[in-house]
Amino acid sequence: MRTKVIKGFLFALIALSASLSSFAQAQLEDPKYGADKETREKCLINTSLYGESYKQGNFKDAFGPWNIVLQICPASSQNTYIRGARILKYYIETAPDPITKNAYIDSLMSLYDKRIQYFNRRGYVLGQKGTDLLALNPDRFEEAYNIIKESVTIDKVKSEPSVIYSYMVLAKTMYDNQKLQADEVIEIYSQTVELIEAQIKATPNDDKLTQIKDGIDAVFASANVANCDNLVALFTPRFNENPNNLDLCKKIVALMGANGCTNLELYRLAGTNVFAAEPNADLAYELAKLNSSINQFKKAEEYFNKAIELEEDAVKRSVYILEYAAIVAREFNNPQQARSLALKSLEVNPNLGHAYIFIGNLYAAEKNCGADDFEKKTVFWAACDKYIQAKKADPSLATQVDQLLNSYSQYFPAKNDIFFHDLNTGDSYTVGCWINERTTVREK
Repeated sequence: MRTKVIKGFLFALIALSASLSSFAQAQLEDPKYGADKETREKCLINTSLYGESYKQGNFKDAFGPWNIVLQICPASSQNTYIRGARILKYYIETAPDPITKNAYIDSLMSLYDKRIQYFNRRGYVLGQKGTDLLALNPDRFEEAYNIIKESVTIDKVKSEPSVIYSYMVLAKTMYDNQKLQADEVIEIYSQTVELIEAQIKATPNDDKLTQIKDGIDAVFASANVANCDNLVALFTPRFNENPNNLDLCKKIVALMGANGCTNLELYRLAGTNVFAAEPNADLAYELAKLNSSINQFKKAEEYFNKAIELEEDAVKRSVYILEYAAIVAREFNNPQQARSLALKSLEVNPNLGHAYIFIGNLYAAEKNCGADDFEKKTVFWAACDKYIQAKKADPSLATQVDQLLNSYSQYFPAKNDIFFHDLNTGDSYTVGCWINERTTVREK
Protein backbone atom coordinates (compact mmCIF):
# COMPACT_ATOMS: atom_id res chain seq x y z
CA MET A 1 0.00 0.00 0.00
CA ARG A 2 2.89 2.34 0.89
CA THR A 3 4.42 1.70 -2.56
CA LYS A 4 1.07 2.60 -4.14
CA VAL A 5 0.92 5.87 -2.19
CA ILE A 6 4.51 6.76 -3.12
CA LYS A 7 3.81 6.02 -6.77
CA GLY A 8 0.73 8.19 -6.62
CA PHE A 9 2.68 11.00 -5.00
CA LEU A 10 5.43 10.79 -7.63
CA PHE A 11 2.84 10.72 -10.39
CA ALA A 12 1.29 13.86 -8.97
CA LEU A 13 4.67 15.58 -8.81
CA ILE A 14 5.50 14.60 -12.39
CA ALA A 15 2.07 15.73 -13.57
CA LEU A 16 2.44 19.03 -11.78
CA SER A 17 5.97 19.61 -13.09
CA ALA A 18 4.86 18.81 -16.62
CA SER A 19 2.03 21.25 -16.33
CA LEU A 20 3.95 24.21 -14.99
CA SER A 21 2.76 26.15 -17.96
CA SER A 22 1.59 29.72 -17.95
CA PHE A 23 -1.68 28.48 -16.42
CA ALA A 24 0.14 26.77 -13.54
CA GLN A 25 2.31 29.81 -13.08
CA ALA A 26 -0.84 31.92 -12.85
CA GLN A 27 -2.15 29.59 -10.15
CA LEU A 28 1.05 30.04 -8.20
CA GLU A 29 0.39 33.77 -8.25
CA ASP A 30 -3.31 33.44 -7.31
CA PRO A 31 -3.93 34.01 -3.56
CA LYS A 32 -6.95 31.69 -3.56
CA TYR A 33 -4.43 28.82 -3.72
CA GLY A 34 -2.63 29.99 -0.59
CA ALA A 35 -1.10 32.94 1.20
CA ASP A 36 2.36 32.50 -0.35
CA LYS A 37 4.09 30.69 -3.17
CA GLU A 38 5.19 27.78 -0.99
CA THR A 39 1.63 27.23 0.24
CA ARG A 40 0.28 27.45 -3.29
CA GLU A 41 2.71 24.82 -4.51
CA LYS A 42 1.69 22.57 -1.63
CA CYS A 43 -1.99 23.19 -2.47
CA LEU A 44 -1.54 22.25 -6.12
CA ILE A 45 0.50 19.12 -5.29
CA ASN A 46 -2.03 17.83 -2.77
CA THR A 47 -4.93 18.72 -5.05
CA SER A 48 -3.41 16.58 -7.78
CA LEU A 49 -2.52 13.83 -5.36
CA TYR A 50 -5.94 13.45 -3.74
CA GLY A 51 -7.59 13.89 -7.13
CA GLU A 52 -5.86 10.82 -8.54
CA SER A 53 -6.87 8.68 -5.57
CA TYR A 54 -10.41 10.01 -5.70
CA LYS A 55 -10.78 9.12 -9.38
CA GLN A 56 -9.75 5.56 -8.56
CA GLY A 57 -12.33 5.36 -5.79
CA ASN A 58 -9.56 5.15 -3.23
CA PHE A 59 -11.14 7.48 -0.67
CA LYS A 60 -8.92 6.29 2.15
CA ASP A 61 -5.72 7.46 0.44
CA ALA A 62 -7.46 10.58 -0.82
CA PHE A 63 -8.36 11.74 2.68
CA GLY A 64 -4.92 12.97 3.82
CA PRO A 65 -4.03 15.22 0.88
CA TRP A 66 -7.64 16.35 0.56
CA ASN A 67 -7.65 17.48 4.18
CA ILE A 68 -4.42 19.43 3.60
CA VAL A 69 -6.06 21.23 0.65
CA LEU A 70 -9.10 22.02 2.79
CA GLN A 71 -6.92 23.54 5.50
CA ILE A 72 -4.39 25.56 3.49
CA CYS A 73 -6.39 26.63 0.41
CA PRO A 74 -10.13 26.32 1.19
CA ALA A 75 -11.10 28.82 -1.53
CA SER A 76 -9.22 27.05 -4.35
CA SER A 77 -12.10 25.00 -5.80
CA GLN A 78 -15.68 23.86 -5.12
CA ASN A 79 -14.47 20.36 -5.94
CA THR A 80 -12.74 20.37 -2.56
CA TYR A 81 -16.22 20.33 -1.02
CA ILE A 82 -18.07 18.21 -3.56
CA ARG A 83 -15.44 15.47 -3.51
CA GLY A 84 -14.81 15.99 0.18
CA ALA A 85 -18.44 15.19 0.99
CA ARG A 86 -18.09 11.86 -0.78
CA ILE A 87 -14.82 11.09 1.00
CA LEU A 88 -16.34 11.84 4.41
CA LYS A 89 -19.40 9.73 3.61
CA TYR A 90 -17.07 6.82 2.94
CA TYR A 91 -15.62 7.24 6.43
CA ILE A 92 -19.12 7.59 7.91
CA GLU A 93 -20.24 4.38 6.20
CA THR A 94 -17.18 2.46 7.39
CA ALA A 95 -16.93 3.95 10.87
CA PRO A 96 -16.20 1.25 13.48
CA ASP A 97 -18.49 2.69 16.17
CA PRO A 98 -21.25 5.29 16.70
CA ILE A 99 -18.94 7.84 18.34
CA THR A 100 -16.54 7.82 15.38
CA LYS A 101 -19.46 7.91 12.96
CA ASN A 102 -20.98 10.96 14.63
CA ALA A 103 -17.60 12.71 14.62
CA TYR A 104 -17.36 12.25 10.86
CA ILE A 105 -20.98 13.44 10.46
CA ASP A 106 -20.04 16.60 12.33
CA SER A 107 -17.06 17.03 10.01
CA LEU A 108 -19.42 16.73 7.03
CA MET A 109 -21.74 19.35 8.48
CA SER A 110 -18.78 21.69 9.02
CA LEU A 111 -17.66 21.04 5.46
CA TYR A 112 -21.01 22.29 4.15
CA ASP A 113 -20.73 25.42 6.30
CA LYS A 114 -17.24 26.07 4.98
CA ARG A 115 -18.46 25.64 1.40
CA ILE A 116 -21.10 28.30 2.02
CA GLN A 117 -18.42 30.56 3.51
CA TYR A 118 -16.22 30.40 0.43
CA PHE A 119 -18.64 29.70 -2.43
CA ASN A 120 -22.05 30.90 -1.18
CA ARG A 121 -25.11 29.15 -2.81
CA ARG A 122 -26.45 29.03 0.72
CA GLY A 123 -29.91 27.70 -0.10
CA TYR A 124 -28.65 24.85 -2.29
CA VAL A 125 -25.85 23.80 0.06
CA LEU A 126 -28.11 23.89 3.12
CA GLY A 127 -30.48 21.58 1.23
CA GLN A 128 -27.65 19.08 0.72
CA LYS A 129 -26.57 19.47 4.33
CA GLY A 130 -30.07 18.88 5.71
CA THR A 131 -30.90 15.86 3.55
CA ASP A 132 -27.54 14.26 4.39
CA LEU A 133 -28.05 14.82 8.11
CA LEU A 134 -31.54 13.29 7.93
CA ALA A 135 -30.21 10.24 6.07
CA LEU A 136 -27.07 9.74 8.18
CA ASN A 137 -28.51 10.46 11.64
CA PRO A 138 -32.32 10.56 11.82
CA ASP A 139 -32.12 11.23 15.57
CA ARG A 140 -30.97 14.76 14.72
CA PHE A 141 -34.27 15.43 12.94
CA GLU A 142 -34.88 18.81 14.58
CA GLU A 143 -31.51 20.11 13.45
CA ALA A 144 -32.12 18.75 9.95
CA TYR A 145 -35.59 20.34 9.91
CA ASN A 146 -34.25 23.80 10.70
CA ILE A 147 -31.53 23.48 8.06
CA ILE A 148 -33.93 22.41 5.32
CA LYS A 149 -36.53 24.97 6.33
CA GLU A 150 -33.94 27.71 5.78
CA SER A 151 -32.91 26.13 2.48
CA VAL A 152 -36.48 26.06 1.12
CA THR A 153 -37.12 29.59 2.39
CA ILE A 154 -34.12 30.80 0.37
CA ASP A 155 -34.45 28.77 -2.83
CA LYS A 156 -38.24 28.45 -2.97
CA VAL A 157 -39.26 26.95 -6.35
CA LYS A 158 -35.57 26.41 -7.23
CA SER A 159 -35.21 23.97 -4.35
CA GLU A 160 -34.10 20.46 -5.22
CA PRO A 161 -37.11 18.08 -5.37
CA SER A 162 -35.44 15.77 -2.82
CA VAL A 163 -35.08 18.72 -0.44
CA ILE A 164 -38.77 19.62 -0.81
CA TYR A 165 -39.74 16.02 -0.07
CA SER A 166 -37.40 15.91 2.94
CA TYR A 167 -39.02 19.07 4.26
CA MET A 168 -42.39 17.31 4.37
CA VAL A 169 -40.90 14.17 5.94
CA LEU A 170 -39.23 16.25 8.64
CA ALA A 171 -42.40 18.25 9.28
CA LYS A 172 -44.25 15.01 10.02
CA THR A 173 -41.39 13.79 12.22
CA MET A 174 -41.44 17.07 14.13
CA TYR A 175 -45.21 16.73 14.62
CA ASP A 176 -44.86 13.13 15.76
CA ASN A 177 -42.37 14.32 18.36
CA GLN A 178 -44.58 17.23 19.47
CA LYS A 179 -42.23 19.84 18.02
CA LEU A 180 -44.81 21.24 15.55
CA GLN A 181 -48.54 21.91 15.72
CA ALA A 182 -51.04 20.46 13.24
CA ASP A 183 -51.61 23.80 11.53
CA GLU A 184 -47.86 24.18 10.94
CA VAL A 185 -47.72 20.77 9.25
CA ILE A 186 -50.66 21.73 7.05
CA GLU A 187 -48.87 24.94 6.10
CA ILE A 188 -45.70 23.07 5.19
CA TYR A 189 -47.64 20.55 3.14
CA SER A 190 -49.36 23.35 1.26
CA GLN A 191 -45.99 24.99 0.65
CA THR A 192 -44.25 21.83 -0.56
CA VAL A 193 -47.11 20.91 -2.88
CA GLU A 194 -47.12 24.39 -4.37
CA LEU A 195 -43.37 24.21 -5.03
CA ILE A 196 -43.37 20.72 -6.54
CA GLU A 197 -46.42 21.46 -8.69
CA ALA A 198 -44.68 24.54 -10.06
CA GLN A 199 -41.74 22.32 -11.03
CA ILE A 200 -44.09 19.76 -12.62
CA LYS A 201 -45.73 22.54 -14.61
CA ALA A 202 -42.31 23.67 -15.86
CA THR A 203 -41.24 20.11 -16.81
CA PRO A 204 -44.45 18.07 -17.20
CA ASN A 205 -42.69 15.00 -18.63
CA ASP A 206 -40.49 14.45 -15.58
CA ASP A 207 -41.94 11.34 -13.95
CA LYS A 208 -39.66 11.68 -10.92
CA LEU A 209 -41.35 14.94 -9.97
CA THR A 210 -44.75 13.26 -10.09
CA GLN A 211 -43.44 10.46 -7.88
CA ILE A 212 -42.14 13.00 -5.39
CA LYS A 213 -45.52 14.77 -5.42
CA ASP A 214 -47.20 11.42 -4.67
CA GLY A 215 -44.67 10.83 -1.90
CA ILE A 216 -45.41 14.21 -0.32
CA ASP A 217 -49.14 13.45 -0.43
CA ALA A 218 -48.56 10.06 1.21
CA VAL A 219 -46.43 11.51 4.01
CA PHE A 220 -49.01 14.21 4.67
CA ALA A 221 -51.86 11.71 4.72
CA SER A 222 -49.99 9.56 7.23
CA ALA A 223 -49.57 12.55 9.56
CA ASN A 224 -53.35 12.59 10.24
CA VAL A 225 -53.46 16.35 10.79
CA ALA A 226 -55.76 17.44 7.97
CA ASN A 227 -59.15 16.88 9.57
CA CYS A 228 -61.90 19.30 8.66
CA ASP A 229 -61.89 21.08 12.03
CA ASN A 230 -58.18 21.88 11.71
CA LEU A 231 -58.56 23.13 8.15
CA VAL A 232 -61.52 25.35 9.02
CA ALA A 233 -59.76 26.77 12.08
CA LEU A 234 -56.60 27.47 10.06
CA PHE A 235 -58.09 29.00 6.94
CA THR A 236 -61.31 30.75 8.01
CA PRO A 237 -59.57 33.81 9.51
CA ARG A 238 -57.33 34.14 6.46
CA PHE A 239 -60.23 33.81 4.07
CA ASN A 240 -62.29 36.37 5.96
CA GLU A 241 -59.36 38.78 5.86
CA ASN A 242 -58.77 38.38 2.12
CA PRO A 243 -61.56 36.41 0.41
CA ASN A 244 -60.46 37.46 -3.10
CA ASN A 245 -56.98 35.97 -2.76
CA LEU A 246 -57.18 33.36 -5.52
CA ASP A 247 -54.07 31.46 -4.39
CA LEU A 248 -55.50 31.17 -0.89
CA CYS A 249 -58.86 30.01 -2.24
CA LYS A 250 -57.15 27.38 -4.39
CA LYS A 251 -55.22 26.16 -1.37
CA ILE A 252 -58.44 25.88 0.66
CA VAL A 253 -60.26 24.02 -2.11
CA ALA A 254 -57.35 21.62 -2.69
CA LEU A 255 -56.83 20.75 0.96
CA MET A 256 -60.49 20.52 1.91
CA GLY A 257 -61.32 18.60 -1.24
CA ALA A 258 -58.54 16.08 -0.61
CA ASN A 259 -59.67 15.51 2.96
CA GLY A 260 -63.42 15.05 2.50
CA CYS A 261 -64.47 18.51 3.68
CA THR A 262 -66.42 19.57 0.58
CA ASN A 263 -69.69 19.79 2.51
CA LEU A 264 -68.53 22.79 4.55
CA GLU A 265 -69.30 26.46 4.09
CA LEU A 266 -65.65 27.51 3.79
CA TYR A 267 -65.19 25.13 0.87
CA ARG A 268 -68.30 26.54 -0.82
CA LEU A 269 -67.15 30.14 -0.44
CA ALA A 270 -63.59 29.51 -1.56
CA GLY A 271 -64.74 27.20 -4.35
CA THR A 272 -67.13 29.84 -5.67
CA ASN A 273 -64.22 32.26 -6.04
CA VAL A 274 -61.99 29.67 -7.68
CA PHE A 275 -64.73 28.67 -10.12
CA ALA A 276 -65.36 32.28 -11.09
CA ALA A 277 -61.68 32.62 -12.04
CA GLU A 278 -61.04 29.13 -13.42
CA PRO A 279 -64.24 27.21 -14.27
CA ASN A 280 -64.07 23.42 -14.38
CA ALA A 281 -66.65 20.64 -14.33
CA ASP A 282 -65.56 18.86 -11.14
CA LEU A 283 -65.69 22.02 -9.04
CA ALA A 284 -69.02 23.04 -10.57
CA TYR A 285 -70.45 19.65 -9.58
CA GLU A 286 -69.15 19.97 -6.00
CA LEU A 287 -70.66 23.46 -5.73
CA ALA A 288 -73.96 22.22 -7.15
CA LYS A 289 -74.20 19.51 -4.48
CA LEU A 290 -73.10 21.85 -1.72
CA ASN A 291 -75.64 24.53 -2.63
CA SER A 292 -78.32 21.88 -2.84
CA SER A 293 -77.45 20.64 0.66
CA ILE A 294 -78.12 24.12 2.10
CA ASN A 295 -81.36 24.52 0.13
CA GLN A 296 -79.87 27.02 -2.33
CA PHE A 297 -81.52 25.26 -5.23
CA LYS A 298 -81.35 28.05 -7.78
CA LYS A 299 -77.60 28.24 -7.21
CA ALA A 300 -77.40 24.46 -7.39
CA GLU A 301 -79.25 24.58 -10.72
CA GLU A 302 -76.76 27.13 -12.01
CA TYR A 303 -73.78 24.98 -11.09
CA PHE A 304 -75.33 21.75 -12.37
CA ASN A 305 -75.80 23.42 -15.75
CA LYS A 306 -72.18 24.58 -15.69
CA ALA A 307 -70.96 21.10 -14.76
CA ILE A 308 -73.02 19.55 -17.57
CA GLU A 309 -71.70 22.12 -20.03
CA LEU A 310 -68.04 21.69 -19.06
CA GLU A 311 -67.87 17.92 -18.50
CA GLU A 312 -66.42 15.95 -21.43
CA ASP A 313 -66.72 12.46 -19.96
CA ALA A 314 -70.05 10.99 -21.09
CA VAL A 315 -70.66 8.83 -18.01
CA LYS A 316 -69.99 11.64 -15.55
CA ARG A 317 -72.04 14.06 -17.64
CA SER A 318 -75.03 11.70 -17.67
CA VAL A 319 -74.87 11.42 -13.87
CA TYR A 320 -74.76 15.20 -13.50
CA ILE A 321 -77.85 15.53 -15.69
CA LEU A 322 -79.77 12.91 -13.72
CA GLU A 323 -78.87 14.49 -10.37
CA TYR A 324 -80.03 17.83 -11.69
CA ALA A 325 -83.27 16.17 -12.81
CA ALA A 326 -83.86 15.01 -9.24
CA ILE A 327 -83.71 18.62 -8.00
CA VAL A 328 -86.06 19.76 -10.74
CA ALA A 329 -88.60 17.09 -9.73
CA ARG A 330 -88.26 17.37 -5.98
CA GLU A 331 -87.61 21.07 -5.39
CA PHE A 332 -89.12 22.76 -8.45
CA ASN A 333 -92.06 20.32 -8.68
CA ASN A 334 -91.68 19.94 -12.42
CA PRO A 335 -91.79 16.20 -13.20
CA GLN A 336 -92.19 16.78 -16.93
CA GLN A 337 -88.94 18.76 -17.16
CA ALA A 338 -87.29 16.24 -14.87
CA ARG A 339 -88.27 13.44 -17.25
CA SER A 340 -86.86 15.40 -20.21
CA LEU A 341 -83.56 15.72 -18.36
CA ALA A 342 -83.51 12.01 -17.54
CA LEU A 343 -84.11 11.18 -21.21
CA LYS A 344 -81.27 13.56 -22.08
CA SER A 345 -79.00 11.67 -19.70
CA LEU A 346 -79.88 8.47 -21.58
CA GLU A 347 -78.96 10.10 -24.87
CA VAL A 348 -75.54 10.82 -23.40
CA ASN A 349 -75.20 7.39 -21.76
CA PRO A 350 -77.70 4.71 -22.93
CA ASN A 351 -76.48 2.31 -20.22
CA LEU A 352 -77.62 4.56 -17.38
CA GLY A 353 -80.32 2.25 -16.05
CA HIS A 354 -80.88 4.54 -13.07
CA ALA A 355 -82.40 7.10 -15.43
CA TYR A 356 -85.20 4.65 -16.31
CA ILE A 357 -85.75 3.93 -12.62
CA PHE A 358 -85.94 7.67 -12.00
CA ILE A 359 -88.61 8.12 -14.69
CA GLY A 360 -90.51 5.10 -13.37
CA ASN A 361 -90.50 6.64 -9.91
CA LEU A 362 -91.80 9.93 -11.34
CA TYR A 363 -94.73 8.06 -12.87
CA ALA A 364 -95.39 6.01 -9.75
CA ALA A 365 -95.46 9.17 -7.62
CA GLU A 366 -98.04 10.91 -9.84
CA LYS A 367 -101.35 11.08 -7.89
CA ASN A 368 -103.42 13.28 -10.17
CA CYS A 369 -103.06 11.71 -13.59
CA GLY A 370 -106.59 10.65 -14.55
CA ALA A 371 -110.24 11.45 -14.04
CA ASP A 372 -111.05 8.43 -11.88
CA ASP A 373 -109.41 5.80 -9.72
CA PHE A 374 -108.89 3.43 -12.67
CA GLU A 375 -107.01 6.01 -14.77
CA LYS A 376 -104.91 7.01 -11.80
CA LYS A 377 -103.79 3.38 -11.40
CA THR A 378 -102.68 3.13 -15.04
CA VAL A 379 -99.57 5.20 -14.21
CA PHE A 380 -98.17 2.05 -12.58
CA TRP A 381 -98.21 0.27 -15.96
CA ALA A 382 -96.02 3.02 -17.40
CA ALA A 383 -93.80 3.03 -14.29
CA CYS A 384 -93.18 -0.71 -14.53
CA ASP A 385 -92.36 -0.38 -18.23
CA LYS A 386 -89.51 1.97 -17.25
CA TYR A 387 -88.29 -0.38 -14.54
CA ILE A 388 -88.10 -3.20 -17.10
CA GLN A 389 -86.11 -0.92 -19.41
CA ALA A 390 -83.74 -0.15 -16.55
CA LYS A 391 -82.89 -3.84 -16.16
CA LYS A 392 -82.24 -4.17 -19.89
CA ALA A 393 -79.97 -1.12 -19.93
CA ASP A 394 -78.04 -2.22 -16.84
CA PRO A 395 -78.45 -5.86 -15.78
CA SER A 396 -76.70 -5.16 -12.48
CA LEU A 397 -79.90 -3.39 -11.38
CA ALA A 398 -81.96 -6.59 -11.66
CA THR A 399 -82.49 -7.11 -7.92
CA GLN A 400 -83.53 -3.51 -7.33
CA VAL A 401 -85.81 -3.54 -10.37
CA ASP A 402 -87.50 -6.79 -9.34
CA GLN A 403 -88.31 -5.31 -5.94
CA LEU A 404 -89.86 -2.25 -7.60
CA LEU A 405 -91.89 -4.41 -9.97
CA ASN A 406 -93.20 -6.49 -7.08
CA SER A 407 -94.12 -3.37 -5.12
CA TYR A 408 -95.88 -1.38 -7.82
CA SER A 409 -97.59 -4.22 -9.71
CA GLN A 410 -99.84 -4.55 -6.64
CA TYR A 411 -101.41 -1.24 -7.65
CA PHE A 412 -102.44 -2.35 -11.13
CA PRO A 413 -106.21 -2.16 -11.80
CA ALA A 414 -108.22 -5.26 -10.90
CA LYS A 415 -109.55 -7.54 -13.64
CA ASN A 416 -113.17 -6.40 -13.22
CA ASP A 417 -112.11 -2.74 -13.42
CA ILE A 418 -110.29 -3.46 -16.68
CA PHE A 419 -113.38 -5.20 -18.07
CA PHE A 420 -115.62 -2.35 -16.89
CA HIS A 421 -113.53 0.09 -19.00
CA ASP A 422 -113.99 -2.12 -22.02
CA LEU A 423 -110.37 -3.28 -22.03
CA ASN A 424 -108.62 -6.63 -22.03
CA THR A 425 -105.27 -7.77 -20.64
CA GLY A 426 -102.60 -7.21 -23.28
CA ASP A 427 -104.39 -4.31 -24.98
CA SER A 428 -102.48 -1.17 -25.87
CA TYR A 429 -103.29 1.81 -23.69
CA THR A 430 -102.11 5.44 -23.50
CA VAL A 431 -101.64 6.88 -20.02
CA GLY A 432 -102.93 10.43 -19.92
CA CYS A 433 -101.79 13.82 -18.59
CA TRP A 434 -98.13 14.87 -18.90
CA ILE A 435 -97.01 11.23 -18.86
CA ASN A 436 -98.62 10.49 -22.26
CA GLU A 437 -97.00 7.06 -22.48
CA ARG A 438 -98.13 4.13 -24.63
CA THR A 439 -98.24 1.00 -22.43
CA THR A 440 -99.87 -2.44 -22.09
CA VAL A 441 -102.93 -3.33 -20.00
CA ARG A 442 -102.12 -5.66 -17.08
CA GLU A 443 -104.26 -6.82 -14.19
CA LYS A 444 -103.48 -6.84 -10.49
